[in-house]
Amino acid sequence: MQITPRIKPAAESAIDTLMREIKGVKAVVISTEDGMELAARVENTAQVARLSAIASSLAALGAVAGEESNLGACDNVTIEATHGHILMLQARHPEIALIVSVVTGKDAIIGQVLYFAKQATLSLQQA
Repeated sequence: MQITPRIKPAAESAIDTLMREIKGVKAVVISTEDGMELAARVENTAQVARLSAIASSLAALGAVAGEESNLGACDNVTIEATHGHILMLQARHPEIALIVSVVTGKDAIIGQVLYFAKQATLSLQQA
């Protein structure tokens, strides 16, 4: 798989924005849909490679669930856990499908996380 040179800087820029704008963010990983890490920033001990692989699997499950339920393509998967949230959003660039994963603490405002993460996916889709 060939990744266009302009996508990596766009991914780094998206991560910078997410880390700056979202209160309580612990990690942001942008990966390909097959689980290969493209860019990441981690504020805790999260393992980037594992998160990238998990995001790939969950995005695939979301896609199947959306299609089987006649809802169409899955745009995002949200997980609420005891100590925070994980949001995984699809960024469908014309040349490559990417997944933006955002890990937050419980203090994060989920609407804010979703808003900025969607803005990041839009910027990646246009890179």
